Amino acid sequence: MKDKGWFSDNINKNRRIYAIVFTALTAMLLGLLVYYHNMGNRTFVVKGTQEGTESSDIHIQYERSKEWSEHGTPGFDKGMEYDFSLSDSGSGDIYEWQAEIIFTSDYVIDSSWNGTFEKADHKLIVRPDEQTEKVAAGETKTFGLVMISLDEQSVGEYRLYYKEDFTVTDMPVFWVLIAAILITLAVFITDEWNHRRYSRLRERQEEIQAILLESFTTFANIIDAKDPYTQGHSLRVAEYARLIAGKMGYSEAEQERVYWIGMLHDIGKIGITDAILQKPGQLDNTEYSTIQTHVDIGGLILKDFKALTDIADGAQYHHERWDGKGYSKHLEGKDIPEIARIICIADSFDAMTSPRVYRKALPVDFAKEELTKCAGTQFDPDIVPVMLELIDEGVVPVEIEV
Repeated sequence: MKDKGWFSDNINKNRRIYAIVFTALTAMLLGLLVYYHNMGNRTFVVKGTQEGTESSDIHIQYERSKEWSEHGTPGFDKGMEYDFSLSDSGSGDIYEWQAEIIFTSDYVIDSSWNGTFEKADHKLIVRPDEQTEKVAAGETKTFGLVMISLDEQSVGEYRLYYKEDFTVTDMPVFWVLIAAILITLAVFITDEWNHRRYSRLRERQEEIQAILLESFTTFANIIDAKDPYTQGHSLRVAEYARLIAGKMGYSEAEQERVYWIGMLHDIGKIGITDAILQKPGQLDNTEYSTIQTHVDIGGLILKDFKALTDIADGAQYHHERWDGKGYSKHLEGKDIPEIARIICIADSFDAMTSPRVYRKALPVDFAKEELTKCAGTQFDPDIVPVMLELIDEGVVPVEIEV
């Protein structure tokens, strides 16, 4: 079997596809990880007032739970307790938060809980303590303070700064990418294993084909050795038959089959005595009838060879004629198997252009004229032009080392 490089090219093509897909998926996964890493380091801001919070899953609610008259601190008459709740209704935990709450008038912090509190003019800055340092998704943490003010106090607006814990494994797209990468790897490994397995089978097949080719060549040499004037005949006929089949559109595998069949087309000559095969003069009728039996002998020898389709037909029918005047079954036209019609032309051309015990080799031009003249009588008229084209292209005749 001739290797046109398809197998290797196909493997390399698949590997390139897997590499591109794997690289693209990995890049997407890395991009996703970087995105979530950056989001985790980003500080978000949400603003709110007593009336509500801007659209956000993170918000602060508050109420003045107590108030009283205060006379202990000069200049401050009111005491108030404010309770705040920080809620996270999003999908990620929040941490490193800081709330800035604006009050309408001056005040003094009397006490506080669940945070650290710092006053800057009317602004209250709250940072978490151990109790409130992290607010989990779906959780609410509370903090508060008691303040003393000159007048009744109220909250103007607030700002909340926070970081959110983005967990990439919580995102479906992460697992989709992981699954796609694993599937790509699994398909690649399976495909690579199949390629290696097929490669081993292919190597074994090529070894078997090499053995078959050597065996067939040996048989062909044995056949041709019966007559020193026909050495190389079987190999040349096989090559001509393969070239004709190629011109007729046969696949590479079919051309190889035709080649092997052509090599054994004269195997029946094993059953013909050397005295007849090597007779220097013209054969008499009895001898000619005897040598004609080599087609039946060949068909009989190869009839049980089922591994190669039509191999018996090549030996049995290659001396049939298009007009039905051949031997030994007197088939005509397309009743003759196509493989036999191909070999008939290849065999006749080589017989004319090779030396025989009773004559020298005939010129190629003479053989062309005979093929043209006998198209439609001895030879298939559709195959003769194919052979003539090969001759005109210089492909035929060929030199075979024996």
